[in-house]
Amino acid sequence: MTNVTFLPWVNPEENQPVASPVNAGEATANSHDVPEGVSRLSAILFTEVEEPEEVSAAGLDLDALEQSLLRKLNSQDMSVFEVQQWLASKDAPEADAAELVAKCERLNYLNDERLAHELASRLSERNGKSKSVITRELRQRGISTALISAAVESIDDDDELHKATELALQRVRQFSRLDDVTAERRLVGFLSRRGYSGDIVRAACKQALSSRS
Repeated sequence: MTNVTFLPWVNPEENQPVASPVNAGEATANSHDVPEGVSRLSAILFTEVEEPEEVSAAGLDLDALEQSLLRKLNSQDMSVFEVQQWLASKDAPEADAAELVAKCERLNYLNDERLAHELASRLSERNGKSKSVITRELRQRGISTALISAAVESIDDDDELHKATELALQRVRQFSRLDDVTAERRLVGFLSRRGYSGDIVRAACKQALSSRS
């Protein structure tokens, strides 16, 4: 090794190499607990990298869309068709929309069979609607014909007659000043508009009119 002789006015420490500034990656790595002896590249890999949000090819934030859909399903019942329509209104690509629908079905957030039975029961018992009206309303919500038929068939004919008779008895009280012929005509029209079959309408009207005497 060659000995270097410094001039009297030169400070040897000034000629020492200056450490290069730490780059951004190293600064980030050093801010974490990194084991001694780990290479510079490995140290950088120790840093936590936040995963980017999933984005569709159209630039749509799929994570935000999914959360919005789940909130909607939590607040109201929707059929698969209605969810598909909603996703289309949000400009969701078909492939991404299909994936979201499949995921909701897998998690049982979407179930057209369950929805059909719940709606059929509710519309029949609470709203007094006939099988034909219930069928029409379920069809409007995009539920399949097979599921609608199964749900409507679960409504007992005796239950439907009982509900129609209840409605007729309530209605006939408003006809106290009408003669039987006029009261019957109005009752028939009232129940028919609700979709009850001719046999049920006649039976319900007969019981309601007999209560007037």
